[in-house]
Amino acid sequence: MIMLGLAVNSLRFRLGRFTATFINVFLGAVILTAFASLFDTAAGSGVSAADKSSLTTIASAVGGWGLLIVAFGVSSTMNLSTRQRQAELALLKAAGATPAQIGRMIIGEGAGIALIASSIAMAPALLVGRTILGALQSTDQIADTVDYTFGSFALIAGPTVTLVATIGAAAITARRTGRISAKDALAQPTTDGSKISGVRILIGSVFIAGGIGCAIVTAEALEDEGFLALSIAGQAGIASAIGLALLSPLFLRAIVILIDLPTRFLTGAPGYLAASNIRRRTDQTAAITMPVIIFTGLATVSLYTLKIQNTANAADGITVSADDEGVQTLTFIIVGMIAAFAAVVVINNCIATMLGRRSEFSLARKIGATPSQLRRSAMLESAFAVAVGLALGTAAAAVGIAGFTYGRTGSFAIEPGPATYLVIVVTIVVLTLAASLISTVRSLAAPMLEDRP
Repeated sequence: MIMLGLAVNSLRFRLGRFTATFINVFLGAVILTAFASLFDTAAGSGVSAADKSSLTTIASAVGGWGLLIVAFGVSSTMNLSTRQRQAELALLKAAGATPAQIGRMIIGEGAGIALIASSIAMAPALLVGRTILGALQSTDQIADTVDYTFGSFALIAGPTVTLVATIGAAAITARRTGRISAKDALAQPTTDGSKISGVRILIGSVFIAGGIGCAIVTAEALEDEGFLALSIAGQAGIASAIGLALLSPLFLRAIVILIDLPTRFLTGAPGYLAASNIRRRTDQTAAITMPVIIFTGLATVSLYTLKIQNTANAADGITVSADDEGVQTLTFIIVGMIAAFAAVVVINNCIATMLGRRSEFSLARKIGATPSQLRRSAMLESAFAVAVGLALGTAAAAVGIAGFTYGRTGSFAIEPGPATYLVIVVTIVVLTLAASLISTVRSLAAPMLEDRP
Protein backbone atom coordinates (compact mmCIF):
# COMPACT_ATOMS: atom_id res chain seq x y z
CA MET A 1 0.00 0.00 0.00
CA ILE A 2 2.91 2.35 0.72
CA MET A 3 4.30 1.96 -2.80
CA LEU A 4 0.84 2.44 -4.33
CA GLY A 5 0.56 5.64 -2.31
CA LEU A 6 3.90 6.73 -3.72
CA ALA A 7 2.61 5.96 -7.20
CA VAL A 8 -0.45 8.17 -6.67
CA ASN A 9 1.67 11.02 -5.31
CA SER A 10 4.13 10.61 -8.17
CA LEU A 11 1.30 11.03 -10.67
CA ARG A 12 -0.11 14.04 -8.78
CA PHE A 13 3.08 16.02 -8.42
CA ARG A 14 5.01 15.00 -11.53
CA LEU A 15 2.38 15.19 -14.24
CA GLY A 16 4.82 16.60 -16.79
CA ARG A 17 7.04 13.52 -16.59
CA PHE A 18 4.11 11.23 -17.42
CA THR A 19 2.67 13.34 -20.24
CA ALA A 20 4.29 11.31 -23.04
CA THR A 21 3.08 8.02 -21.56
CA PHE A 22 -0.40 9.44 -21.02
CA ILE A 23 -0.69 10.59 -24.65
CA ASN A 24 0.42 7.19 -25.96
CA VAL A 25 -2.01 5.32 -23.70
CA PHE A 26 -4.83 7.74 -24.57
CA LEU A 27 -4.38 7.28 -28.33
CA GLY A 28 -4.04 3.53 -27.88
CA ALA A 29 -7.28 3.47 -25.90
CA VAL A 30 -9.05 5.43 -28.64
CA ILE A 31 -7.91 2.95 -31.31
CA LEU A 32 -8.68 -0.20 -29.33
CA THR A 33 -12.06 1.04 -28.05
CA ALA A 34 -13.13 2.30 -31.48
CA PHE A 35 -12.55 -1.08 -33.09
CA ALA A 36 -14.06 -2.89 -30.09
CA SER A 37 -17.27 -0.96 -30.79
CA LEU A 38 -17.50 -2.76 -34.14
CA PHE A 39 -18.32 -5.93 -32.18
CA ASP A 40 -21.26 -4.07 -30.63
CA THR A 41 -22.31 -2.88 -34.10
CA ALA A 42 -22.06 -6.44 -35.47
CA ALA A 43 -24.32 -7.66 -32.67
CA GLY A 44 -27.01 -5.07 -33.43
CA SER A 45 -30.47 -5.93 -34.68
CA GLY A 46 -31.02 -6.19 -38.42
CA VAL A 47 -27.34 -6.80 -39.27
CA SER A 48 -26.96 -9.42 -42.01
CA ALA A 49 -24.68 -12.42 -41.60
CA ALA A 50 -22.26 -11.04 -44.23
CA ASP A 51 -22.02 -7.64 -42.53
CA LYS A 52 -21.65 -9.27 -39.14
CA SER A 53 -18.78 -11.40 -40.46
CA SER A 54 -17.04 -8.40 -42.06
CA LEU A 55 -17.32 -6.23 -38.94
CA THR A 56 -16.08 -9.03 -36.68
CA THR A 57 -13.14 -9.78 -38.98
CA ILE A 58 -12.10 -6.13 -39.13
CA ALA A 59 -12.39 -5.66 -35.37
CA SER A 60 -10.42 -8.84 -34.67
CA ALA A 61 -7.65 -8.12 -37.18
CA VAL A 62 -7.05 -4.58 -36.02
CA GLY A 63 -7.58 -5.42 -32.37
CA GLY A 64 -4.88 -8.10 -32.33
CA TRP A 65 -2.10 -6.21 -34.06
CA GLY A 66 -3.27 -2.91 -32.62
CA LEU A 67 -2.98 -4.29 -29.09
CA LEU A 68 0.55 -5.52 -29.77
CA ILE A 69 1.70 -2.24 -31.32
CA VAL A 70 0.04 -0.12 -28.62
CA ALA A 71 1.68 -2.21 -25.89
CA PHE A 72 5.00 -1.91 -27.71
CA GLY A 73 4.73 1.87 -28.00
CA VAL A 74 3.65 2.35 -24.40
CA SER A 75 6.44 0.06 -23.20
CA SER A 76 9.13 2.05 -25.01
CA THR A 77 7.87 5.33 -23.55
CA MET A 78 7.51 3.97 -20.02
CA ASN A 79 10.97 2.42 -20.18
CA LEU A 80 12.43 5.76 -21.28
CA SER A 81 10.59 7.64 -18.53
CA THR A 82 11.71 5.15 -15.88
CA ARG A 83 15.33 5.33 -16.99
CA GLN A 84 15.24 9.08 -16.55
CA ARG A 85 14.20 8.50 -12.92
CA GLN A 86 17.04 6.14 -12.02
CA ALA A 87 18.50 8.50 -9.44
CA GLU A 88 15.13 8.75 -7.70
CA LEU A 89 14.66 4.97 -7.78
CA ALA A 90 18.22 4.49 -6.48
CA LEU A 91 17.38 6.62 -3.45
CA LEU A 92 14.33 4.47 -2.78
CA LYS A 93 16.48 1.34 -2.95
CA ALA A 94 19.10 2.90 -0.70
CA ALA A 95 16.30 3.74 1.78
CA GLY A 96 15.29 0.07 1.91
CA ALA A 97 12.72 -0.36 -0.85
CA THR A 98 12.85 -3.82 -2.42
CA PRO A 99 12.71 -4.48 -6.20
CA ALA A 100 9.19 -5.89 -5.73
CA GLN A 101 8.02 -2.70 -4.00
CA ILE A 102 9.48 -0.47 -6.71
CA GLY A 103 7.89 -2.73 -9.29
CA ARG A 104 4.49 -2.28 -7.64
CA MET A 105 4.99 1.49 -7.67
CA ILE A 106 5.80 1.52 -11.41
CA ILE A 107 2.87 -0.77 -12.20
CA GLY A 108 0.61 1.38 -10.03
CA GLU A 109 1.67 4.47 -11.98
CA GLY A 110 0.93 2.70 -15.26
CA ALA A 111 -2.46 1.49 -14.03
CA GLY A 112 -3.37 5.00 -12.89
CA ILE A 113 -2.43 6.48 -16.25
CA ALA A 114 -4.39 3.77 -18.08
CA LEU A 115 -7.55 4.31 -16.01
CA ILE A 116 -7.52 8.07 -16.56
CA ALA A 117 -6.59 7.85 -20.25
CA SER A 118 -9.14 5.15 -21.11
CA SER A 119 -11.91 7.11 -19.36
CA ILE A 120 -11.16 10.26 -21.34
CA ALA A 121 -10.83 8.21 -24.55
CA MET A 122 -14.46 7.09 -24.60
CA ALA A 123 -15.89 10.13 -26.42
CA PRO A 124 -13.17 10.29 -29.12
CA ALA A 125 -13.42 6.51 -29.58
CA LEU A 126 -17.15 6.83 -30.26
CA LEU A 127 -16.48 9.40 -32.98
CA VAL A 128 -13.64 7.36 -34.50
CA GLY A 129 -15.73 4.19 -34.51
CA ARG A 130 -18.58 5.99 -36.24
CA THR A 131 -16.11 7.32 -38.82
CA ILE A 132 -14.74 3.83 -39.49
CA LEU A 133 -18.23 2.46 -40.08
CA GLY A 134 -19.01 5.40 -42.37
CA ALA A 135 -15.86 4.67 -44.41
CA LEU A 136 -16.87 1.03 -44.79
CA GLN A 137 -20.38 2.00 -45.81
CA SER A 138 -19.18 4.59 -48.32
CA THR A 139 -17.35 1.83 -50.24
CA ASP A 140 -20.35 -0.54 -49.99
CA GLN A 141 -18.53 -2.98 -47.73
CA ILE A 142 -21.22 -2.64 -45.08
CA ALA A 143 -24.89 -1.97 -45.79
CA ASP A 144 -26.09 1.59 -45.23
CA THR A 145 -28.88 0.24 -43.05
CA VAL A 146 -26.43 -0.88 -40.35
CA ASP A 147 -26.58 1.50 -37.40
CA TYR A 148 -23.50 2.25 -35.38
CA THR A 149 -23.62 0.95 -31.81
CA PHE A 150 -21.28 1.90 -29.00
CA GLY A 151 -22.34 -0.61 -26.39
CA SER A 152 -21.23 -2.58 -23.38
CA PHE A 153 -18.49 -4.52 -25.18
CA ALA A 154 -16.67 -1.32 -26.18
CA LEU A 155 -17.19 0.21 -22.73
CA ILE A 156 -15.72 -2.86 -21.03
CA ALA A 157 -13.27 -4.34 -23.52
CA GLY A 158 -11.65 -1.07 -24.62
CA PRO A 159 -10.55 0.14 -21.16
CA THR A 160 -9.78 -3.42 -20.03
CA VAL A 161 -7.51 -4.19 -22.96
CA THR A 162 -5.84 -0.79 -22.58
CA LEU A 163 -5.29 -1.45 -18.88
CA VAL A 164 -3.87 -4.92 -19.55
CA ALA A 165 -1.54 -3.58 -22.26
CA THR A 166 -0.30 -0.75 -20.05
CA ILE A 167 0.18 -2.94 -16.99
CA GLY A 168 2.04 -5.46 -19.15
CA ALA A 169 4.32 -2.72 -20.44
CA ALA A 170 4.82 -1.43 -16.89
CA ALA A 171 5.61 -4.92 -15.63
CA ILE A 172 8.32 -5.35 -18.27
CA THR A 173 9.80 -1.98 -17.31
CA ALA A 174 9.56 -2.80 -13.59
CA ARG A 175 11.26 -6.16 -14.06
CA ARG A 176 14.16 -4.54 -15.85
CA THR A 177 14.44 -1.76 -13.29
CA GLY A 178 14.35 -4.20 -10.38
CA ARG A 179 17.51 -5.94 -11.59
CA ILE A 180 19.57 -2.73 -11.32
CA SER A 181 21.33 -2.10 -8.01
CA ALA A 182 21.24 1.28 -6.28
CA LYS A 183 24.88 1.90 -7.25
CA ASP A 184 24.29 1.08 -10.92
CA ALA A 185 21.09 3.11 -10.96
CA LEU A 186 22.96 6.22 -9.86
CA ALA A 187 25.41 5.68 -12.71
CA GLN A 188 22.66 4.92 -15.24
CA PRO A 189 22.12 8.52 -16.43
CA THR A 190 25.65 8.53 -17.80
CA THR A 191 26.00 4.89 -18.83
CA ASP A 192 22.88 3.49 -20.44
CA GLY A 193 24.52 0.89 -22.61
CA SER A 194 23.63 -2.24 -20.66
CA LYS A 195 23.68 -5.53 -22.50
CA ILE A 196 20.49 -6.63 -24.20
CA SER A 197 18.95 -9.62 -22.42
CA GLY A 198 18.90 -13.10 -23.90
CA VAL A 199 15.12 -13.25 -23.53
CA ARG A 200 14.74 -10.11 -25.63
CA ILE A 201 17.04 -11.52 -28.31
CA LEU A 202 15.03 -14.74 -28.35
CA ILE A 203 11.67 -12.97 -28.63
CA GLY A 204 12.97 -10.66 -31.36
CA SER A 205 14.37 -13.62 -33.30
CA VAL A 206 11.05 -15.46 -33.00
CA PHE A 207 9.17 -12.47 -34.43
CA ILE A 208 11.62 -12.21 -37.34
CA ALA A 209 11.37 -15.95 -38.02
CA GLY A 210 7.58 -15.66 -37.91
CA GLY A 211 7.68 -12.79 -40.39
CA ILE A 212 9.89 -14.73 -42.79
CA GLY A 213 7.61 -17.75 -42.40
CA CYS A 214 4.54 -15.67 -43.29
CA ALA A 215 6.36 -14.31 -46.36
CA ILE A 216 7.23 -17.83 -47.52
CA VAL A 217 3.63 -18.96 -47.07
CA THR A 218 2.44 -15.92 -49.06
CA ALA A 219 4.87 -16.67 -51.89
CA GLU A 220 4.33 -20.41 -52.13
CA ALA A 221 0.79 -21.19 -51.00
CA LEU A 222 -1.37 -18.09 -51.53
CA GLU A 223 -0.82 -17.22 -55.19
CA ASP A 224 -4.45 -16.51 -56.03
CA GLU A 225 -5.78 -15.63 -52.58
CA GLY A 226 -6.08 -11.84 -52.82
CA PHE A 227 -7.54 -10.94 -49.43
CA LEU A 228 -5.70 -13.65 -47.49
CA ALA A 229 -2.40 -13.04 -49.30
CA LEU A 230 -2.54 -9.32 -48.52
CA SER A 231 -3.32 -10.07 -44.89
CA ILE A 232 -0.50 -12.60 -44.42
CA ALA A 233 2.00 -10.36 -46.25
CA GLY A 234 1.05 -7.52 -43.91
CA GLN A 235 1.58 -9.79 -40.92
CA ALA A 236 5.02 -10.75 -42.31
CA GLY A 237 6.04 -7.08 -42.43
CA ILE A 238 4.63 -6.21 -39.01
CA ALA A 239 6.13 -9.25 -37.27
CA SER A 240 9.52 -8.59 -38.85
CA ALA A 241 9.33 -4.91 -37.83
CA ILE A 242 8.57 -5.80 -34.21
CA GLY A 243 11.44 -8.32 -34.16
CA LEU A 244 13.93 -5.84 -35.61
CA ALA A 245 12.70 -3.15 -33.21
CA LEU A 246 13.39 -5.42 -30.25
CA LEU A 247 16.90 -6.09 -31.56
CA SER A 248 17.56 -2.49 -32.60
CA PRO A 249 20.08 -1.78 -29.75
CA LEU A 250 22.37 -4.44 -31.27
CA PHE A 251 22.22 -2.77 -34.69
CA LEU A 252 22.75 0.69 -33.19
CA ARG A 253 25.90 -0.38 -31.36
CA ALA A 254 27.33 -2.16 -34.38
CA ILE A 255 26.63 0.67 -36.82
CA VAL A 256 27.87 3.48 -34.56
CA ILE A 257 31.25 1.70 -34.34
CA LEU A 258 31.49 1.68 -38.14
CA ILE A 259 30.66 5.37 -38.58
CA ASP A 260 32.48 6.68 -35.48
CA LEU A 261 35.71 7.85 -37.15
CA PRO A 262 34.12 9.22 -40.35
CA THR A 263 31.56 11.15 -38.29
CA ARG A 264 34.25 12.70 -36.08
CA PHE A 265 36.31 13.65 -39.15
CA LEU A 266 33.40 15.27 -40.99
CA THR A 267 31.62 17.03 -38.11
CA GLY A 268 34.29 17.55 -35.42
CA ALA A 269 33.22 17.96 -31.79
CA PRO A 270 29.44 17.51 -32.41
CA GLY A 271 30.14 14.20 -34.17
CA TYR A 272 32.37 13.04 -31.34
CA LEU A 273 29.72 13.91 -28.75
CA ALA A 274 26.98 12.23 -30.79
CA ALA A 275 28.89 8.97 -31.28
CA SER A 276 29.93 8.91 -27.62
CA ASN A 277 26.37 9.49 -26.42
CA ILE A 278 24.97 6.76 -28.68
CA ARG A 279 27.50 4.23 -27.37
CA ARG A 280 26.76 5.12 -23.74
CA ARG A 281 23.01 5.63 -24.16
CA THR A 282 22.05 3.00 -26.69
CA ASP A 283 18.68 2.27 -25.09
CA GLN A 284 17.83 5.97 -25.13
CA THR A 285 18.60 6.17 -28.86
CA ALA A 286 16.65 2.96 -29.41
CA ALA A 287 13.57 4.64 -27.88
CA ILE A 288 13.49 6.79 -31.03
CA THR A 289 14.57 4.06 -33.44
CA MET A 290 11.97 1.46 -32.42
CA PRO A 291 8.77 3.38 -33.29
CA VAL A 292 10.44 4.55 -36.52
CA ILE A 293 10.90 0.88 -37.47
CA ILE A 294 7.26 0.10 -36.69
CA PHE A 295 5.96 3.15 -38.58
CA THR A 296 8.14 2.51 -41.65
CA GLY A 297 7.53 -1.23 -41.78
CA LEU A 298 3.76 -1.03 -41.32
CA ALA A 299 3.15 1.83 -43.75
CA THR A 300 5.50 0.54 -46.45
CA VAL A 301 4.35 -3.08 -46.54
CA SER A 302 0.66 -2.17 -46.41
CA LEU A 303 0.70 0.51 -49.11
CA TYR A 304 3.09 -1.28 -51.46
CA THR A 305 1.28 -4.62 -51.40
CA LEU A 306 -1.90 -2.76 -52.35
CA LYS A 307 -0.11 -0.99 -55.20
CA ILE A 308 1.39 -4.26 -56.42
CA GLN A 309 -2.02 -5.94 -56.31
CA ASN A 310 -3.68 -3.13 -58.26
CA THR A 311 -0.88 -3.01 -60.84
CA ALA A 312 -1.00 -6.78 -61.35
CA ASN A 313 -4.79 -6.71 -61.66
CA ALA A 314 -4.62 -3.96 -64.29
CA ALA A 315 -1.96 -5.86 -66.25
CA ASP A 316 -4.11 -9.00 -66.21
CA GLY A 317 -7.27 -7.07 -67.15
CA ILE A 318 -8.92 -7.96 -63.85
CA THR A 319 -11.58 -5.61 -62.55
CA VAL A 320 -11.18 -4.67 -58.89
CA SER A 321 -13.69 -6.69 -56.92
CA ALA A 322 -15.77 -5.60 -53.98
CA ASP A 323 -13.53 -7.70 -51.73
CA ASP A 324 -10.43 -5.92 -53.03
CA GLU A 325 -12.06 -2.56 -52.44
CA GLY A 326 -12.87 -3.65 -48.92
CA VAL A 327 -9.28 -4.72 -48.34
CA GLN A 328 -8.03 -1.36 -49.57
CA THR A 329 -10.44 0.54 -47.34
CA LEU A 330 -9.54 -1.57 -44.34
CA THR A 331 -5.83 -1.24 -45.07
CA PHE A 332 -5.97 2.54 -45.29
CA ILE A 333 -7.92 2.68 -42.02
CA ILE A 334 -5.48 0.39 -40.22
CA VAL A 335 -2.39 2.06 -41.64
CA GLY A 336 -3.73 5.53 -40.97
CA MET A 337 -4.65 4.95 -37.35
CA ILE A 338 -1.76 2.77 -36.23
CA ALA A 339 0.80 4.77 -38.23
CA ALA A 340 -0.54 7.94 -36.60
CA PHE A 341 -0.10 6.28 -33.21
CA ALA A 342 3.47 5.26 -34.10
CA ALA A 343 4.21 8.80 -35.28
CA VAL A 344 3.00 10.22 -31.97
CA VAL A 345 5.19 7.72 -30.11
CA VAL A 346 8.18 8.90 -32.16
CA ILE A 347 7.46 12.54 -31.35
CA ASN A 348 6.83 11.85 -27.66
CA ASN A 349 10.00 9.80 -27.29
CA CYS A 350 12.07 12.46 -29.05
CA ILE A 351 10.74 15.20 -26.80
CA ALA A 352 11.04 13.12 -23.62
CA THR A 353 14.59 12.10 -24.52
CA MET A 354 15.86 15.63 -25.16
CA LEU A 355 14.03 17.29 -22.28
CA GLY A 356 15.34 14.60 -19.94
CA ARG A 357 18.92 15.57 -20.80
CA ARG A 358 18.87 19.07 -19.31
CA SER A 359 21.34 18.16 -16.58
CA GLU A 360 23.66 16.56 -19.13
CA PHE A 361 23.52 19.62 -21.37
CA SER A 362 24.12 21.90 -18.38
CA LEU A 363 27.17 19.90 -17.31
CA ALA A 364 28.56 19.85 -20.86
CA ARG A 365 28.24 23.63 -21.08
CA LYS A 366 30.06 24.05 -17.77
CA ILE A 367 33.09 22.19 -19.14
CA GLY A 368 33.22 24.18 -22.37
CA ALA A 369 30.69 22.82 -24.89
CA THR A 370 28.79 25.55 -26.71
CA PRO A 371 25.01 25.49 -27.23
CA SER A 372 25.63 25.22 -30.98
CA GLN A 373 27.80 22.13 -30.53
CA LEU A 374 25.26 20.47 -28.24
CA ARG A 375 22.42 21.30 -30.59
CA ARG A 376 24.24 19.83 -33.59
CA SER A 377 25.28 16.80 -31.55
CA ALA A 378 21.67 16.14 -30.52
CA MET A 379 20.48 16.49 -34.11
CA LEU A 380 23.17 14.08 -35.31
CA GLU A 381 22.02 11.55 -32.71
CA SER A 382 18.40 11.90 -33.85
CA ALA A 383 19.40 11.69 -37.51
CA PHE A 384 21.36 8.50 -36.77
CA ALA A 385 18.43 6.99 -34.87
CA VAL A 386 16.05 7.83 -37.74
CA ALA A 387 18.41 6.51 -40.42
CA VAL A 388 18.84 3.17 -38.66
CA GLY A 389 15.09 2.99 -38.00
CA LEU A 390 14.27 3.67 -41.65
CA ALA A 391 16.77 1.05 -42.81
CA LEU A 392 15.46 -1.64 -40.46
CA GLY A 393 11.82 -0.70 -41.11
CA THR A 394 12.42 -0.92 -44.85
CA ALA A 395 14.06 -4.33 -44.40
CA ALA A 396 11.04 -5.53 -42.41
CA ALA A 397 8.65 -4.26 -45.10
CA ALA A 398 10.76 -5.91 -47.80
CA VAL A 399 10.11 -9.31 -46.20
CA GLY A 400 6.35 -9.00 -46.66
CA ILE A 401 6.57 -7.24 -50.02
CA ALA A 402 8.95 -9.85 -51.48
CA GLY A 403 6.68 -12.72 -50.47
CA PHE A 404 3.57 -11.06 -51.83
CA THR A 405 5.22 -9.91 -55.08
CA TYR A 406 6.60 -13.35 -55.86
CA GLY A 407 3.32 -15.05 -55.05
CA ARG A 408 1.29 -12.59 -57.16
CA THR A 409 3.60 -12.05 -60.16
CA GLY A 410 6.14 -14.89 -60.04
CA SER A 411 9.09 -12.48 -59.68
CA PHE A 412 10.60 -10.07 -57.17
CA ALA A 413 10.34 -7.04 -59.48
CA ILE A 414 8.31 -4.20 -57.93
CA GLU A 415 6.40 -2.12 -60.47
CA PRO A 416 5.13 0.78 -58.28
CA GLY A 417 7.59 3.70 -58.17
CA PRO A 418 9.35 5.18 -55.14
CA ALA A 419 6.93 8.10 -54.63
CA THR A 420 4.97 6.41 -51.84
CA TYR A 421 8.13 5.35 -50.04
CA LEU A 422 9.60 8.85 -50.30
CA VAL A 423 6.47 10.29 -48.69
CA ILE A 424 6.86 7.85 -45.78
CA VAL A 425 10.56 8.69 -45.39
CA VAL A 426 10.06 12.45 -45.57
CA THR A 427 7.18 12.30 -43.09
CA ILE A 428 9.12 10.38 -40.45
CA VAL A 429 12.32 12.43 -40.93
CA VAL A 430 10.52 15.77 -40.65
CA LEU A 431 8.51 14.68 -37.59
CA THR A 432 11.50 13.28 -35.74
CA LEU A 433 14.04 15.99 -36.47
CA ALA A 434 11.54 18.79 -35.84
CA ALA A 435 10.57 17.30 -32.46
CA SER A 436 14.23 16.79 -31.53
CA LEU A 437 15.25 20.29 -32.55
CA ILE A 438 12.42 22.02 -30.70
CA SER A 439 12.95 20.04 -27.49
CA THR A 440 16.74 20.45 -27.65
CA VAL A 441 16.46 24.21 -28.07
CA ARG A 442 14.07 24.29 -25.13
CA SER A 443 16.49 22.27 -22.98
CA LEU A 444 19.39 24.57 -23.87
CA ALA A 445 17.32 27.67 -23.14
CA ALA A 446 17.75 27.14 -19.39
CA PRO A 447 20.64 29.08 -17.76
CA MET A 448 23.87 27.10 -17.67
CA LEU A 449 24.04 27.21 -13.86
CA GLU A 450 20.50 25.89 -13.54
CA ASP A 451 21.03 22.16 -13.16
CA ARG A 452 17.55 20.70 -13.36
CA PRO A 453 16.76 16.98 -13.61
